[in-house]
Amino acid sequence: MQSVPSKALERLWRVLAALLICKVTVSVLWNYRDYLPPDFSAAFLIGREGYFFGSYSWAFYPHILAGPCTLIIGLLLLSERFRRRFPKWHRILGRIQVACVLLLVAPSGLWMARYAETGAVAAVGFATLAILTGASAVLGWRLAVQRRFAEHRRWMWRCYILLCSAVVLRLLGGLATVADVGADWPYQFAAWISWMVPLSIFELTGFLKRRARLE
Repeated sequence: MQSVPSKALERLWRVLAALLICKVTVSVLWNYRDYLPPDFSAAFLIGREGYFFGSYSWAFYPHILAGPCTLIIGLLLLSERFRRRFPKWHRILGRIQVACVLLLVAPSGLWMARYAETGAVAAVGFATLAILTGASAVLGWRLAVQRRFAEHRRWMWRCYILLCSAVVLRLLGGLATVADVGADWPYQFAAWISWMVPLSIFELTGFLKRRARLE
């Protein structure tokens, strides 16, 4: 059983994480002025003019529109207080979340991975991320249908952590800019650690909590 200080500390970390996610999401939305219409001098679009108008744009726009929605909806879905007070809305938003991930975020991310600007290492990292995000959403949805809610919550936590790789990736990109790193390897590295490190922390924390309950 968690002590009061540890519960308070965990609650504080969750609040800080939620604020960070909201801040980064707002900054991402602010950059949309560079994408509508596309400004190829903007950081993310530099070098993409040759292939942007075609299948890439059909993946790009759904991805940048659905991505922030899943981050904000996910904050509500993972709130225990929201789930208990508004169970009907939890179910409705849960269906919207899974639909956004499976129909928009995951497939568009998988397609865009082919065009990762630093080559195959980053492309495989982003493709793996897209596949795992979609798989987590499917498993979470199936477990909810089967009323295995504890397992459902763990898988939806995994799905949300994978979605938050966009936030981590942006933070890592900011660090690389501040450090004035011009090589390709930081971006290739970030394509993997942006989701592997948070997911590993989640799995390790869950393992330690389960072991503590057995002792």
